[in-house]
Amino acid sequence: MNSELWELVKENIAVIAAGLTFITAVLSAVIAFVSNIRHKDLDRFYKNAEENLYNLIEPMYFKMEKIEKINDERHKMEAIRNYFKTYNPEKINISKLGNRQLINKFLDSYTAFHQYLTKIDDDSLRKLFNKIRSFGYSLEKEYWKLFETIYKDHNWFKKTVGMNYIFRLFLRISVFIESTFYAVTWMLFVLFWMIFIYAYGPGSPAIVDDADEILKDVISIFILSLITLYMTMAINLMVTNDAKQKKTFSDYATAGLTYLWKKGSLKRRERKKEKATHKEERERADSIEESD
Repeated sequence: MNSELWELVKENIAVIAAGLTFITAVLSAVIAFVSNIRHKDLDRFYKNAEENLYNLIEPMYFKMEKIEKINDERHKMEAIRNYFKTYNPEKINISKLGNRQLINKFLDSYTAFHQYLTKIDDDSLRKLFNKIRSFGYSLEKEYWKLFETIYKDHNWFKKTVGMNYIFRLFLRISVFIESTFYAVTWMLFVLFWMIFIYAYGPGSPAIVDDADEILKDVISIFILSLITLYMTMAINLMVTNDAKQKKTFSDYATAGLTYLWKKGSLKRRERKKEKATHKEERERADSIEESD
């Protein structure tokens, strides 16, 4: 059978070679086509990201930062008025924000501003400040996301451009290992809980063979993966600190706590204001009764 197959191959070697050549050419063309499309899409994305960041999101973000730092309501309303004079959706291309959620929050803030101008009461003012605060928070997130995307390799090249090529290669490998084991560690963590819930959770089978052994193996591999991850993270932070240009977990935690603190402070001020208003109303009612 083997000899017959070999004879068949020898007789059709030209056809087989032509077929392989055709398949290789088609695969190469497909890969080149997909790569070319991806390259064009990336170029278009970076061009739009830079334009959006420099021309619209960055100035909007820093003006919003100034508004957030104003405590006096009268001055804050004046700053909001000027803000919407500059960024009027009827005059500028809000679509260049490039984020549908961000556009909706901007339009909600703009609508709340005009509702306040119509009613001019405490409820509409409180709603306006809430919408402005929510829009400012989303605008900050979008600003830093675009910044990280455009300048993600800036610090890396700045710190490694004059480095010996062997050390630079070693750091590239270290960064690759960190990224790989970051994903592996999370997948092992999820796998552990999936096995644990299946084996010991509510509605699980009465007996699961070797569940303890499997969990021990997963934990062992997880610990090794975690150690490798922290070792590479330590190396990368030591040599190229802040090379990724990304906010850390502590930055987001601090921002979240600050947001909650500001929200709590606003609620406390509103309660004090309501108590003072109720007290004035009671005193006024008492004085009216005494005069009667």
